[in-house]
Amino acid sequence: MTTYPFLSDEWFDAVERIKGNAAGNPVETAGLVVNATITNVPFGSGTVELHSSHGPMVGWMQGHADDPVIAMTVDYHTARSLILDDSPDMRVLDQAGTSGALSIDGDAGALRAWFATRRANPEAVAIEDSVRAITR
Repeated sequence: MTTYPFLSDEWFDAVERIKGNAAGNPVETAGLVVNATITNVPFGSGTVELHSSHGPMVGWMQGHADDPVIAMTVDYHTARSLILDDSPDMRVLDQAGTSGALSIDGDAGALRAWFATRRANPEAVAIEDSVRAITR
């Protein structure tokens, strides 16, 4: 199986193919709009902009949304943990905020709750597993 660096253009293309091949509606219902600026990315310009209105893992798309409820800036390794870990430990949010690896503009409690809902959709869980398998 071919693997791709997390957040590379090739990774986003592969994730879109995985989502496109999924049966049914694999992403959570549109809701909280989150923008993320990922810093210290080990390739390209070193920064990647993302947005999601469809969940904390499979909903991410490139670029920022116009009207986010929450905006966060987070380093690459913390973003990888928050987005890809099977059951992200919400202490990662606290530790990243304390260390300066994460800053949040908006309701941190809503962001925490948003990340905690990720395991509620079985179709999304199957996609998450496939995405993990193609990610290096």
